[in-house]
Amino acid sequence: MVHQRFPLALMATTALLTLAACGTHHPVASVPSGTAMPHGYVAGAAEAGEPQTRLTYSSLDAGAVSIIDPLTGEESLTINSPSVQTLQHDGRFVFAGSGPEGPLRIIDTGVWTVNHGDHKHFYSAPAGELKTGPDVPGGTVAGDGHTVAIFNEHTGSTNLLRREDLDQGVVRIAATIPGTPHAGLAVPYKGHILVTGSPGADNLPTTVGSVDPETAPTAEPSALSSCPALQGHASTRHGVVFGCSDGMLLIGGDAGALSSRKIPYPAGSPATQAVAFGHRPGSSEVAAVAGTAGLWHLDAAAATVQFIASPEPLAVATAAGNGSVVVAVGISGTLYSFNTITHEVQSRSGLLPALGQGQTPSLVVDSGRAYLSHPSAKTVHEIDYLDGLRVARTFTTAGLPDQLVETGL
Repeated sequence: MVHQRFPLALMATTALLTLAACGTHHPVASVPSGTAMPHGYVAGAAEAGEPQTRLTYSSLDAGAVSIIDPLTGEESLTINSPSVQTLQHDGRFVFAGSGPEGPLRIIDTGVWTVNHGDHKHFYSAPAGELKTGPDVPGGTVAGDGHTVAIFNEHTGSTNLLRREDLDQGVVRIAATIPGTPHAGLAVPYKGHILVTGSPGADNLPTTVGSVDPETAPTAEPSALSSCPALQGHASTRHGVVFGCSDGMLLIGGDAGALSSRKIPYPAGSPATQAVAFGHRPGSSEVAAVAGTAGLWHLDAAAATVQFIASPEPLAVATAAGNGSVVVAVGISGTLYSFNTITHEVQSRSGLLPALGQGQTPSLVVDSGRAYLSHPSAKTVHEIDYLDGLRVARTFTTAGLPDQLVETGL
């Protein structure tokens, strides 16, 4: 691995973007006087004994972003957003974008999990949109529960938002990391911001470096890790994974010292890199489509990548983790579950019609269910992937669910 040095200055901004919370951030529970504050508690939140999840989908035909409560299957909130192109999230907040030059719309889904290692806290609060101005440009969004990084490919800069501000209904650009325009990304990880750079002729980044948002610009420049033609990332329990043309780059370690290693694709497998990852939040296993031949399955804990062949080209794949299956959708509309030990198709279901050009369903997975959007019908399927891909429920939506994400995990 070739290491280089580069300067990345962190420019603090004094701009404060006023944020009204649409009357949705009123307390639903309070901590009695003299009672210890629960870990991760935010004013206005109620603590629960299990994850409180929400499904958020965007619909171009309806010109809206809507939230579904999986407990009832009903849409609890709909926000007019006629030009939304991207739907991203950090576990609680959904970021609806209309392109790199348009402003982000930030939606509090009202559910989140605070992980303390040996235990977790689950919270819920009313949902609503946080009102932002045009000074928060769109881009690729990544968050770790403490910081949200928004990378804009047109400027190469990264705007940082603090979750403690968002939790209070305030959007404040805490700092801006300058950079070179390219099709890259920035990912918060254990107090560092992992930022791509050194774009090649195809405008894709070829390196990843780290920035300390607290000490820059006086901090020493970080070392770079090589990742040719970098595309896609996934944050796992054992580090952040990036897709490179020569393997997968895993950056881990702790707040004091980061480490990186390249995990090569297995010999004899298709020469097609991973470009988009899917996995259950908090898991150490990740899946990605491998061209038209099958899928990649990464175990970040063991730092191993394996290729699993599929009966047909796949449109999307995601890993349930904990030694469970990988769930994927073929271009025929068939839903598959793959055994990660035997590499065999464990179950299949002809759930969707054949996918047309540009039609890619959204597929998200949690500890017990997968949720699959129907790209040409107003439905979202809830799948029990541990029971032969049984359709547990089907939610009818007000618009076509073009994109779907799950928060609260």
